[in-house]
Amino acid sequence: MKWETKAAIARLCARMPLGEAVYRFGQRRFGELRVQPLSRLRAQVDMTRWLRACGKSVAGADLLEVGTGHVPVVPIGFYLSGARRSLTVDLNRRIDWELTRQTLDWMASRPEEMAALYGHEVVDRPLFEERYTKLVTMRQHAPRFLEAAGIEYLAPRDAARTALPGHSIDCHYSMTVLEHIPPPALQAILLEARRILKPGGVALHFIDPSDHFEQQDHSITPINFLRYSEEQWQRLAGNRFAYCNRLRASDLLKLGEASGFTVARSEISVDERSRQALREGLVLDPRFAAYPEDDTCATSLRVMWQ
Repeated sequence: MKWETKAAIARLCARMPLGEAVYRFGQRRFGELRVQPLSRLRAQVDMTRWLRACGKSVAGADLLEVGTGHVPVVPIGFYLSGARRSLTVDLNRRIDWELTRQTLDWMASRPEEMAALYGHEVVDRPLFEERYTKLVTMRQHAPRFLEAAGIEYLAPRDAARTALPGHSIDCHYSMTVLEHIPPPALQAILLEARRILKPGGVALHFIDPSDHFEQQDHSITPINFLRYSEEQWQRLAGNRFAYCNRLRASDLLKLGEASGFTVARSEISVDERSRQALREGLVLDPRFAAYPEDDTCATSLRVMWQ
C-alpha cells in the first residue's frame, strides 16, 4: 500500500466516531495487528542482556513499561526473564485480549524455540521452566495469566502522572513507543521516570526514529517524512494513528539529559539507503537540513539512562 493511501485512511479513521474500531479491523485484516511476537521477544531478550551487562538483574525486579499497545508481549517476556512485577501503562485502553490469548498460545506451542531464546545467559533455567509452565497452563485465560504473572495493565493512564510512589521501580522502559509522543509530553514522562526510579534504577528505551510508513511502502526511504515542514506533516499524519514526532537521535538524547539522566549505554543504527538518497540530492525541510548525516539517517536508537 502506498504511504499516502495509508496516511489518508488513518486521517479518516481519526475523524470517525467509531474510528478506533474501524482502524483496528483494518490492521487485523491488512496490517500488522497479527500474532507475531518473535521480533519483540528477541528485542526484550536484548533488553535483559543490556541490564545484566550493566549489573542489573531482572530476577526479582519491578519494571514499568510505557505504551502497552494491543498485546503486552514485552512484559510477558520480562516475566519469563524473572521479573517480580511489571506495570504496563498506556494512555489509551487498546489491549486486545483475544490477540493476547493467541500470542500466549503461540509461545506455548513452541517450547524448544522459547527455551533457546531464553537461554542461561538470560534467565536461570529452573526459573524459566517454572514460569513457562505457568504460561502453558494458563494460556487460554489471558487476564488471569497476567494477574498470576504479576503484570498489571494500567490504562487509560498517563505515563507522566503514574501515581506510583517515588523510588519504587527498578527499570522504566519502552519499545518503539517514544517516537510517537510529542516532545513536551515525552520530557514529562522522562521526568516522572526520574521520580519513580529507585536509586541505581535505569530507563531503557528502544526507539525507532524512522518514517513508519516506509515499513509498508518500500518505495520511500525511512527518512521520507523529513522532507515536510511541521505544518505539512501535521496535515498528513498529525493524528493518533499515524503521529511520529520526527525527533532525531541527538534530540532524544538531549531530552534525556534535560530530564536529569546520563547515558549509561547507547547504540545508533544508520540506514544506508537513506544516506545514499541524501547524497543523491534528497531535499529535506530546513528544520532537518543542518543535522549531521548519521543523525538524519538514524533508524534505531537504543539507550540506557541512569
